[in-house]
Amino acid sequence: MNRRIEHTENRRAPKYEIRFPIPIPRRADSSEPISRAFPLRKQTFAESGPMPRLSGSPMTLRASVSLWPIFLILARRVASAWLAVALLLSPSSAHAQKFRPDDPILEDHDRQNIPAPSRYTIADYYDFLENTFFSPGEKTRKRAVNINTLGEVPDSSWFTNRHGKKPLSLEELVRGPDHGGPSSNGNWQVIQNKQGGITPGFRAKDATGTIYQLEFDPITNSEMATSAEVICTKIFHAIGYYVAEVYIISFSRNQLEMAQNAQFEDLAGKRRPMKAKDVDQVLQKAHTGSDGRYRTIASKFLPGKPVGTYRYYGTRPDDPNDIFPHEHRRELRGLRVFSAWLNHDDSRSINSFDSLISENGRQYIRHYLFDFGSTLGSGTVFAQKPRAGNEYLWEPGPTFKSIFSLGLWVRPWVRVDYPHYPSLGNFEAEFFRPEKWKAEYPNPAFNNLMDEDAFWAAKLVMAFTDDQLRAIVKTGQLSDARAEAYLTDTLIKRRNKVGNFWLNQVNPLDQIRVEDSDLVFDNAAVRLLKGTAEAESYQVQWHRFDNRKETQEPAGAKLTARDKRLAIPSAAFEGAADGNAHYALAEITTHSVHHPKWARPLRVYLRKKGMEVSVVGIERE
Repeated sequence: MNRRIEHTENRRAPKYEIRFPIPIPRRADSSEPISRAFPLRKQTFAESGPMPRLSGSPMTLRASVSLWPIFLILARRVASAWLAVALLLSPSSAHAQKFRPDDPILEDHDRQNIPAPSRYTIADYYDFLENTFFSPGEKTRKRAVNINTLGEVPDSSWFTNRHGKKPLSLEELVRGPDHGGPSSNGNWQVIQNKQGGITPGFRAKDATGTIYQLEFDPITNSEMATSAEVICTKIFHAIGYYVAEVYIISFSRNQLEMAQNAQFEDLAGKRRPMKAKDVDQVLQKAHTGSDGRYRTIASKFLPGKPVGTYRYYGTRPDDPNDIFPHEHRRELRGLRVFSAWLNHDDSRSINSFDSLISENGRQYIRHYLFDFGSTLGSGTVFAQKPRAGNEYLWEPGPTFKSIFSLGLWVRPWVRVDYPHYPSLGNFEAEFFRPEKWKAEYPNPAFNNLMDEDAFWAAKLVMAFTDDQLRAIVKTGQLSDARAEAYLTDTLIKRRNKVGNFWLNQVNPLDQIRVEDSDLVFDNAAVRLLKGTAEAESYQVQWHRFDNRKETQEPAGAKLTARDKRLAIPSAAFEGAADGNAHYALAEITTHSVHHPKWARPLRVYLRKKGMEVSVVGIERE
């Protein structure tokens, strides 16, 4: 529903006030707390420390936790549990309420001040093994829990609505997250080797002292990884994710010099002074242009203090703002749709980034997507493998099928032909099926993707026009005009496939609003997909809706209409009042001989205050 969601299947507000002694966010304009799951006791974050993890975790917690605080927390939880039982066995004057006066919420106030969190790291191999063989996270089929009553994702420390809310200009799309690149004056000072990942690189300061991480194209594929990084960074930024500033630059070897205190840290964490030969070893793995210069990505260090990465399930135990299980966050579920479009097969925990941001006298964690070198046709240090996007690293079905057939059965994706563009790697649109796409290994949030999550994401994908994609692709600075044209055409074809599949899995009515006492709507599939015919008819059943009891009763007979404008009957608002508001419900089915899934019910809730009527809720089956 919104930030008051109770994490249950019916997602109703509680009937009893259960006050748990844990910190919670507050509304920006009120002293009242945001009641997300239950009404909680009023308390600022500064009153209690982070909640220590009481069980095993794939993350390494770099902090010591004494047993005494754990005992206190357990005692609190036992006391809270007994209180809950007592309350449930006694009557209460509190009532359920589907919609609150401030719905729909446009911003999730999850940037409240928190205690200093610990730094977490997630081991790459552990992440692979856990997600491949143990299937972590909750697998209950339910709606995303962080959406508002209109089914949209509010702005938060995870996501900011950009291109989907109001179309960005070409200038804004091309600029992306960038606010000014490295200085072109003076030399680069190398300060440290690159830690983690397979891409060759190191950290360096420009003439202004700003720190960047420099990463290079592989010898065999000039421009491939650097162009993919820039292009996909701008697309993910426009969609709404937090990403780093990245710039394509070039320099010669004599523009690199060693900083006085340059450090080299090996895989065991042992440090020593970094030397010029360490830099040369990196450059030996990088592509060199005909002019002897190196083309590289300069990734500007993210603001704030690094505090590790995040998982795609559960919540972070030391972040009181992080209350929605990650596998049920719509922007993380929907990431599967965006990743399929861009072939971001490396969408996993290791390529996320949590940063502790300090601003306006408070500190909170902001969550980033990080590292897009393995996107499009790039595998970062080689052309992407044909398996990428088509099969997990370990998938027993195809493996055993190949073994038992003595190799006679060949995986279909092996037969795919790719054009020879070294600057692109392997990227195609003909074999691509968005609903079948897979990351490197299972992702709990991706596995929980529901049709309405994908509908939300597909609309964002379709928001990028052909001309906008051409402009974004140009920022990759590909020297081969044919490769640039092919990449643009492939992105457009894959975009269309994403839209054609996911926009037709649900009732696609959107842009729902009230105009002149009528309920007006549009059809996203018709508007965004070329050649899609209008529906033959719409059926609507109006109901009087009791917001307190969450009950409904018909307000007249079911009606059939051919226009995307429905008169709102006055009888629909004759139900019980909730304060100064009355509520109505319209259940709409859309009928098309070509798209049977359009007939899945759409529930639209209206609120009437005085003479003003507005849409307050939208639910898709």
